[in-house]
Amino acid sequence: MNKTQQLFHQVIDETPEHIKIQVDLSFQIADRIDALLKQKGISQKELAKLTQTSEAAVSRWLSGTHNFTISTLAKISAVLGENI
Repeated sequence: MNKTQQLFHQVIDETPEHIKIQVDLSFQIADRIDALLKQKGISQKELAKLTQTSEAAVSRWLSGTHNFTISTLAKISAVLGENI
C-alpha cells in the first residue's frame, strides 16, 4: 500500500461513525432526487423554478454534499409528488 492509500485509510478510520452515516445519507438523498427527476423528465432548471430556488442550489442538492433541512426536503417532495 502506498503512502496516499495509507493516508486515505487513516482518515477513514479516524472519521466518526455519525459523519460516515451523514455522508451516506446525503448521497442517498441526492441519488433519490436525481432518479425522480429522470423518471419524471424534469430538468434541474425546472426543479429550481418549481421550488423557487436557484439552479446553483439544485446543483448543490444533487452533488451529494448538501446538508438538507427538513423544510427543503418537504418542498422537493411536494413538488415531485414523491417522498424523498
